[in-house]
Amino acid sequence: MTAPFLVSMRDTLVVGRFHLMKAVRTRSAAVLSIALVVVHMGGAWIFTEILKAMENSAADALRVPTTDRPGAMLGVLRDREDFRDLIAGLLPDPSLLEWALNLPYLSIAHFWIALGTLPFLAAAAGSEVLSADIKNRSLRYEVARTGRLEVVGGRFLGQALLVFVAVLIANSGTWIMAMVAMVEQPAVRQMSTLLAFTPRLCAWSLPFLGIGIAASMLTANPNTARVLALGATVATFVGWGFVNSRQGEALGVFLVPLRQLLPQSWMFALWDSGPGWIAPSAVLLVFGGVLTLATYPFFARRNL
Repeated sequence: MTAPFLVSMRDTLVVGRFHLMKAVRTRSAAVLSIALVVVHMGGAWIFTEILKAMENSAADALRVPTTDRPGAMLGVLRDREDFRDLIAGLLPDPSLLEWALNLPYLSIAHFWIALGTLPFLAAAAGSEVLSADIKNRSLRYEVARTGRLEVVGGRFLGQALLVFVAVLIANSGTWIMAMVAMVEQPAVRQMSTLLAFTPRLCAWSLPFLGIGIAASMLTANPNTARVLALGATVATFVGWGFVNSRQGEALGVFLVPLRQLLPQSWMFALWDSGPGWIAPSAVLLVFGGVLTLATYPFFARRNL
């Protein structure tokens, strides 16, 4: 029994490597990375404009000159109620406020921008993992050499690694904005905190990557798969919003199990000053695997 398992794992890794190389060759990896960089640079610019408005307000109150590039007055803002309220509004636990206030400002922005945008980019990327190869029927040659489960597992691993690389590259976009659009920002600490958040964000992307891959097994049309994946991703956010609304709370015990089955219920636990983010990351990894295999029974019987 051990030998077939090892063969299956080897084939899965080989498929993952092949998918990774194919993504680099077809430039889909570059497209995903560029999309993330653009999103994070744009989001970072919005957050710097918010900070600039707050600093100018503080400068007027202190009767000191305003500046075009924010950052110099962060020490002052940390004691102001409006800035503390802004940061506190991003935290799931008020006890984390002092820790968050000591982080580079754009690292906080980067984390929350990714929480909002990465699910949709991961779902869209996952929707192309199998659908295009089903359409041109090139997948037949792959499944002739190994099992369909190994193909799906390998594609999941390869695409997850691509997302990890794309998130790493996106760090550079936020770092550049911190260095160019702000002043007096610690370059090393800025990058180190961005890198520290990277594993958390990659774990957060996995359930939605799984949704995308599941959609890609349902149809040979990449555009249809993309619509299905993005629609399902939106549905998870809508469902999460409902179970946490007044109507959802009124239903009480009936929605408690559903709440725990939504990835969004675990995302705030990723925001932690210690190792507390590891357990929810493991849960999100399980979600990613389960959601990936949600449509596998259909794919296993499909005529390729």
